[in-house]
Amino acid sequence: MHQKIPNGIIEGEVVVLAFEVDPIKESWTDYANSLPRNEIDRAREFHYPQDKLRFTKCRSILRNTLSKWLNDNTKELNIALETNGKPYLKENPEIQFNISHTEGFAGIAFCMEYGVGIDVENTARATDIDQVAKKVFTESEQVIINAETTPDKRKMFFRLWTAKEAFLKNTGLGLTLDPKKVESNLPTENKKYGTFECSQVKNSSGLRFVEISCPEPYIMTLSASEESLGEISVFPL
Repeated sequence: MHQKIPNGIIEGEVVVLAFEVDPIKESWTDYANSLPRNEIDRAREFHYPQDKLRFTKCRSILRNTLSKWLNDNTKELNIALETNGKPYLKENPEIQFNISHTEGFAGIAFCMEYGVGIDVENTARATDIDQVAKKVFTESEQVIINAETTPDKRKMFFRLWTAKEAFLKNTGLGLTLDPKKVESNLPTENKKYGTFECSQVKNSSGLRFVEISCPEPYIMTLSASEESLGEISVFPL
Protein backbone atom coordinates (compact mmCIF):
# COMPACT_ATOMS: atom_id res chain seq x y z
CA MET A 1 0.00 0.00 0.00
CA HIS A 2 2.82 2.41 0.85
CA GLN A 3 5.48 1.35 -1.64
CA LYS A 4 7.50 4.57 -1.32
CA ILE A 5 8.30 4.11 2.37
CA PRO A 6 12.11 4.29 2.76
CA ASN A 7 14.04 1.18 3.77
CA GLY A 8 15.39 2.60 7.00
CA ILE A 9 16.74 5.50 8.99
CA ILE A 10 20.24 6.18 10.33
CA GLU A 11 21.60 8.25 13.18
CA GLY A 12 21.97 11.89 12.20
CA GLU A 13 19.11 11.69 9.71
CA VAL A 14 15.56 13.03 9.81
CA VAL A 15 13.03 11.28 7.57
CA VAL A 16 9.84 13.09 6.60
CA LEU A 17 6.92 11.36 4.88
CA ALA A 18 4.47 13.77 3.20
CA PHE A 19 1.16 12.77 1.65
CA GLU A 20 -2.31 13.86 0.57
CA VAL A 21 -5.40 13.03 2.61
CA ASP A 22 -8.33 13.14 0.20
CA PRO A 23 -11.77 11.88 1.35
CA ILE A 24 -13.01 12.04 -2.26
CA LYS A 25 -10.38 9.53 -3.45
CA GLU A 26 -10.09 7.30 -0.38
CA SER A 27 -11.93 6.06 2.69
CA TRP A 28 -10.76 5.52 6.24
CA THR A 29 -11.54 1.82 5.91
CA ASP A 30 -8.85 1.56 3.19
CA TYR A 31 -6.27 1.73 5.99
CA ALA A 32 -7.96 -0.25 8.75
CA ASN A 33 -6.13 -3.53 7.99
CA SER A 34 -2.87 -2.11 9.41
CA LEU A 35 -4.39 -1.01 12.70
CA PRO A 36 -5.03 -2.78 16.01
CA ARG A 37 -8.54 -2.94 17.37
CA ASN A 38 -8.13 -0.01 19.79
CA GLU A 39 -7.14 2.35 16.96
CA ILE A 40 -10.02 1.19 14.77
CA ASP A 41 -12.37 1.85 17.69
CA ARG A 42 -10.82 5.28 18.12
CA ALA A 43 -11.35 6.04 14.42
CA ARG A 44 -15.02 5.15 14.72
CA GLU A 45 -15.40 7.80 17.44
CA PHE A 46 -14.72 10.63 14.98
CA HIS A 47 -17.93 12.12 13.62
CA TYR A 48 -16.75 13.29 10.19
CA PRO A 49 -15.38 10.92 7.52
CA GLN A 50 -12.43 13.23 6.79
CA ASP A 51 -11.36 13.06 10.44
CA LYS A 52 -11.61 9.27 10.41
CA LEU A 53 -9.47 9.23 7.27
CA ARG A 54 -6.79 11.56 8.67
CA PHE A 55 -6.41 9.40 11.75
CA THR A 56 -6.38 6.00 10.05
CA LYS A 57 -4.15 6.98 7.12
CA CYS A 58 -1.56 8.62 9.37
CA ARG A 59 -1.55 5.69 11.79
CA SER A 60 -1.38 3.20 8.92
CA ILE A 61 1.64 4.90 7.34
CA LEU A 62 3.29 5.25 10.74
CA ARG A 63 2.78 1.57 11.54
CA ASN A 64 3.80 0.35 8.08
CA THR A 65 6.99 2.42 8.25
CA LEU A 66 7.99 1.19 11.70
CA SER A 67 7.02 -2.36 10.75
CA LYS A 68 9.28 -2.22 7.69
CA TRP A 69 12.21 -0.86 9.69
CA LEU A 70 11.81 -3.22 12.64
CA ASN A 71 10.53 -6.30 10.79
CA ASP A 72 7.50 -6.44 13.06
CA ASN A 73 3.75 -6.87 12.56
CA THR A 74 1.97 -3.52 12.16
CA LYS A 75 -0.74 -4.39 14.66
CA GLU A 76 1.70 -5.57 17.34
CA LEU A 77 3.76 -2.38 17.55
CA ASN A 78 3.14 -0.91 21.00
CA ILE A 79 2.57 2.81 20.51
CA ALA A 80 2.10 4.45 23.90
CA LEU A 81 1.58 8.04 25.06
CA GLU A 82 3.85 10.25 27.14
CA THR A 83 2.38 12.27 30.01
CA ASN A 84 1.40 15.15 27.73
CA GLY A 85 -0.01 12.91 25.00
CA LYS A 86 2.96 12.65 22.63
CA PRO A 87 3.08 9.13 21.12
CA TYR A 88 6.22 6.97 21.24
CA LEU A 89 7.21 3.40 20.41
CA LYS A 90 7.43 1.59 23.73
CA GLU A 91 9.85 -1.18 22.70
CA ASN A 92 12.07 1.11 20.59
CA PRO A 93 11.94 4.62 22.12
CA GLU A 94 15.15 5.58 20.30
CA ILE A 95 13.06 5.99 17.14
CA GLN A 96 11.39 9.33 17.72
CA PHE A 97 8.42 10.38 15.57
CA ASN A 98 5.74 13.01 15.28
CA ILE A 99 2.57 13.34 13.19
CA SER A 100 0.73 16.37 11.85
CA HIS A 101 -2.26 16.70 9.54
CA THR A 102 -4.52 19.40 8.22
CA GLU A 103 -7.34 19.54 5.69
CA GLY A 104 -6.00 17.71 2.64
CA PHE A 105 -2.41 16.99 3.68
CA ALA A 106 -0.28 15.31 6.36
CA GLY A 107 3.29 14.63 7.38
CA ILE A 108 5.19 12.27 9.69
CA ALA A 109 8.73 13.00 10.87
CA PHE A 110 11.17 10.39 12.24
CA CYS A 111 14.53 10.83 13.95
CA MET A 112 16.96 8.50 15.70
CA GLU A 113 17.75 9.33 19.34
CA TYR A 114 16.65 12.98 19.15
CA GLY A 115 13.19 14.46 19.65
CA VAL A 116 11.35 15.77 16.62
CA GLY A 117 8.24 17.84 15.97
CA ILE A 118 6.37 18.62 12.77
CA ASP A 119 3.41 20.80 11.90
CA VAL A 120 1.52 21.31 8.64
CA GLU A 121 -1.21 23.86 8.00
CA ASN A 122 -3.53 24.67 5.13
CA THR A 123 -3.04 28.41 4.59
CA ALA A 124 -6.39 28.63 2.79
CA ARG A 125 -8.42 27.60 5.82
CA ALA A 126 -10.63 30.18 7.49
CA THR A 127 -8.56 31.83 10.21
CA ASP A 128 -8.81 35.31 11.73
CA ILE A 129 -5.05 35.76 11.70
CA ASP A 130 -5.14 39.15 13.44
CA GLN A 131 -7.08 37.83 16.42
CA VAL A 132 -5.11 34.59 16.68
CA ALA A 133 -1.79 36.43 16.36
CA LYS A 134 -2.57 38.49 19.45
CA LYS A 135 -3.17 35.30 21.44
CA VAL A 136 -0.22 33.14 20.37
CA PHE A 137 2.58 35.37 19.05
CA THR A 138 5.10 37.54 20.87
CA GLU A 139 5.24 41.26 20.16
CA SER A 140 8.28 40.76 17.91
CA GLU A 141 6.51 38.05 15.93
CA GLN A 142 3.43 40.24 15.51
CA VAL A 143 5.62 43.05 14.15
CA ILE A 144 7.05 40.65 11.55
CA ILE A 145 3.57 39.52 10.49
CA ASN A 146 2.13 43.03 10.31
CA ALA A 147 5.05 44.22 8.19
CA GLU A 148 3.78 42.01 5.36
CA THR A 149 0.98 42.82 2.95
CA THR A 150 -1.80 40.46 1.89
CA PRO A 151 -1.38 37.59 0.92
CA ASP A 152 2.20 37.55 2.26
CA LYS A 153 0.91 38.48 5.70
CA ARG A 154 -1.15 35.29 5.82
CA LYS A 155 1.78 33.17 4.65
CA MET A 156 4.07 34.73 7.29
CA PHE A 157 1.46 33.99 9.95
CA PHE A 158 1.48 30.30 9.08
CA ARG A 159 5.28 30.18 8.72
CA LEU A 160 5.64 31.38 12.30
CA TRP A 161 2.70 29.32 13.57
CA THR A 162 3.98 26.02 12.16
CA ALA A 163 7.44 26.75 13.58
CA LYS A 164 6.01 27.44 17.03
CA GLU A 165 3.71 24.42 16.92
CA ALA A 166 6.56 22.14 15.77
CA PHE A 167 8.60 23.35 18.76
CA LEU A 168 5.76 22.67 21.20
CA LYS A 169 5.28 19.19 19.75
CA ASN A 170 9.00 18.44 19.76
CA THR A 171 9.28 19.25 23.46
CA GLY A 172 6.18 17.17 24.21
CA LEU A 173 4.62 20.11 26.05
CA GLY A 174 2.06 21.06 23.44
CA LEU A 175 -0.29 23.82 24.53
CA THR A 176 0.45 23.16 28.20
CA LEU A 177 3.11 25.79 27.46
CA ASP A 178 1.88 29.29 26.59
CA PRO A 179 2.81 29.81 22.90
CA LYS A 180 3.68 33.43 23.69
CA LYS A 181 6.56 32.14 25.83
CA VAL A 182 8.24 30.86 22.65
CA GLU A 183 10.05 33.26 20.32
CA SER A 184 10.56 31.94 16.78
CA ASN A 185 13.42 33.53 14.83
CA LEU A 186 13.21 32.96 11.09
CA PRO A 187 16.44 31.96 9.33
CA THR A 188 18.45 34.91 8.03
CA GLU A 189 19.96 35.07 4.56
CA ASN A 190 23.13 33.22 5.58
CA LYS A 191 21.51 30.73 7.96
CA LYS A 192 19.92 27.41 7.01
CA TYR A 193 17.71 26.99 10.07
CA GLY A 194 15.50 29.14 12.26
CA THR A 195 16.00 29.27 16.03
CA PHE A 196 13.92 29.47 19.20
CA GLU A 197 14.10 31.33 22.47
CA CYS A 198 12.12 30.00 25.42
CA SER A 199 13.13 30.47 29.05
CA GLN A 200 10.55 27.85 30.09
CA VAL A 201 12.29 24.98 28.24
CA LYS A 202 15.78 23.79 29.09
CA ASN A 203 18.12 23.62 26.09
CA SER A 204 15.57 25.30 23.82
CA SER A 205 18.42 27.26 22.24
CA GLY A 206 19.69 23.98 20.75
CA LEU A 207 16.49 23.40 18.78
CA ARG A 208 16.16 24.48 15.16
CA PHE A 209 13.38 24.64 12.59
CA VAL A 210 13.27 24.31 8.84
CA GLU A 211 10.44 24.48 6.33
CA ILE A 212 9.76 21.31 4.34
CA SER A 213 8.80 21.70 0.69
CA CYS A 214 5.18 20.78 0.01
CA PRO A 215 2.49 21.81 -2.48
CA GLU A 216 0.41 24.97 -2.19
CA PRO A 217 -1.53 25.96 -0.15
CA TYR A 218 0.29 24.00 2.59
CA ILE A 219 3.17 25.00 4.84
CA MET A 220 5.07 22.32 6.74
CA THR A 221 7.77 22.99 9.34
CA LEU A 222 10.10 20.59 11.14
CA SER A 223 11.68 21.18 14.55
CA ALA A 224 14.66 19.12 15.72
CA SER A 225 17.94 19.53 17.56
CA GLU A 226 20.84 20.94 15.60
CA GLU A 227 22.80 17.68 16.08
CA SER A 228 20.15 15.62 14.29
CA LEU A 229 19.91 17.74 11.16
CA GLY A 230 22.88 16.33 9.29
CA GLU A 231 20.51 15.07 6.62
CA ILE A 232 16.80 15.61 6.01
CA SER A 233 15.22 13.09 3.64
CA VAL A 234 11.72 13.93 2.39
CA PHE A 235 9.59 11.20 0.79
CA PRO A 236 6.32 12.23 -0.94
CA LEU A 237 4.04 9.17 -0.76
